[in-house]
Amino acid sequence: MQIIKSRIRIALEKMAWLMPALGLTGCSLSPAIPVIGAYYPGWLFCLIIGVILTLISRRIILNRYPSLALASVIYTALFALYSMLVWLVFF
Repeated sequence: MQIIKSRIRIALEKMAWLMPALGLTGCSLSPAIPVIGAYYPGWLFCLIIGVILTLISRRIILNRYPSLALASVIYTALFALYSMLVWLVFF
């Protein structure tokens, strides 16, 4: 049992130098959009577009199904779907 623990410990010590390197990696170019001289993160625009598309979808859904069950779950899911799709398409 002692041999197994020492082998695991040796393997972890060999890999320990990689941990700081993993923390230093990052994006070479952040997804930021310049608007009138200021840089805004891309996720902010994805959220705004997601809200707008969800409100448009809400208008369409309420015209067809006035008594919609679990509306809060449906609109939250649509918001997440639209936001993530915008991120995938534009970034």
